[in-house]
Amino acid sequence: MTTSAPAPAGAPDLAWPVVGFRQWRLVGGVLKSMFVAGDWLEAEQRARCYAGRHDDAEVPAKECSCGIYAYYDQVPRMASAGTRELVAGVVVLWGQIELHATGMRAEHARLVALELPISRGRKRRDLVAAAERLSVAVVPHRRLRASAEDDGLPIGPELRPRASLDPYQHGGTLPSVPWEALAPERRKRYRRRIIPRG
Repeated sequence: MTTSAPAPAGAPDLAWPVVGFRQWRLVGGVLKSMFVAGDWLEAEQRARCYAGRHDDAEVPAKECSCGIYAYYDQVPRMASAGTRELVAGVVVLWGQIELHATGMRAEHARLVALELPISRGRKRRDLVAAAERLSVAVVPHRRLRASAEDDGLPIGPELRPRASLDPYQHGGTLPSVPWEALAPERRKRYRRRIIPRG
């Protein structure tokens, strides 16, 4: 399995899966992508272009926002704690990978572990049930990084691109998700913010 990740000049192609961190929305016991209309019904995922701009074999495309997104570093412990639906976890990525200043997007991903919510209650029960269906571990925040040590390696700071003013240039920030690819719930929220009532 070869990971092809664009990297700064002189950096080697990666020949191992890469560890990344991300968040999902937990809705009705199902993990959903944060922004696009994609459900994680299996632990292993292959990216597709939800906007339909090109063939899925080209995902992630440089001029598009497609791909499975992940951060280089672990999501802060309290980033999901105050919400009913946000949950964090660790994945491994492989195949075509685009490295950006703020994170990565990849062709393939496998969920390794989900982070146990701080408080007991419905969110925790729903997350544990979802993890069982996906056959992945649920671990405390402090053990999340270690749970992926046998599955891949992190991208060190020396391989992470610096920010660029051009969002589509290698090393820049990740492009925004196109309107037609947004999950229906996200469209409703943004429409409320953009179009004033009255």
